[in-house]
Amino acid sequence: MRQRLTLPQLEAFLKLEATTSFRDAALELGVSQPAFSRTIQQIETRIGVRLFDRDTRHVRLTPAGERLRPIAVQLLNDYEASFSDFEAYVDGRSGRVRIATLPSVAATLLPGAVRRFCQTHPGVTVDIWEDVGIPVHRAVEEGDADIGIAPPPSKAHSLDFCPIYQDRLVLACRSDDELASSARHNWTVFRDRPFIALSTDTGLRSLIDRAFDAADIQVDPLFNCKHPSTAAALVAASLGISVLTRLTVEQVSDPNLCWRPLDTPEASRPIGLVTCHARSLMTPARDFMRELRTEARMWGRGERGSAD
Repeated sequence: MRQRLTLPQLEAFLKLEATTSFRDAALELGVSQPAFSRTIQQIETRIGVRLFDRDTRHVRLTPAGERLRPIAVQLLNDYEASFSDFEAYVDGRSGRVRIATLPSVAATLLPGAVRRFCQTHPGVTVDIWEDVGIPVHRAVEEGDADIGIAPPPSKAHSLDFCPIYQDRLVLACRSDDELASSARHNWTVFRDRPFIALSTDTGLRSLIDRAFDAADIQVDPLFNCKHPSTAAALVAASLGISVLTRLTVEQVSDPNLCWRPLDTPEASRPIGLVTCHARSLMTPARDFMRELRTEARMWGRGERGSAD
């Protein structure tokens, strides 16, 4: 079996074919003419066939050289295109970012971050997958997502967590409810109103129950809902009031629904970036996390969303 030519040898072959001059080809490649002549001899010896007919005045391709020329052009073009694609990926100009997130985050923190990211990374695709906290953590741990946006994972997960936003527990009520006329409330507001709760197997329920305990208030829920958006819908339907997070109320985006801060105690859940410390993140993923931090800061300063 004959030996295959290297990319530098293919480049030398094409350079001589294009210039038809050993001197000019050597000059363009930045080598001496004797060294270039030896390279062409090595090429022909390696593949066992003459590629150029030459005399004192002319250098032209042999039939074997004519057959090799399109092959050499294609190989060098493919090599250049493949490494250009790879360089674009390394530089963050192409690729894919896979995001696993809570639905409330997907509807609130993500849109602004995605918009800015796509403006600066038009060649990068963003995949968004929505679920509750534990499946989000699992997706990152198992490599199905590059970044998770969720509350902190348990210590049983081999994950890193960087908080970016405190999603505050708030009173959710109708916009025409008399409670909406006050800027804020304490937890005693739930003593005399039908209370729409989240079910006990949700992560938020334990946080809400601790806040009720701290306020020394006992509440008998009228409904127990698996999904926060369901609780918000029941509030909008005038069936009671609820405790949700600010992002959940903003997610619903119902003109009949509003939120008001709750004090004494003030409670919130941290939302952060979940990554796997055993897996490297490429440039697009790191750039996306920077945009998300920016968006979270704007929400934290009240530049996104509204209590009205």
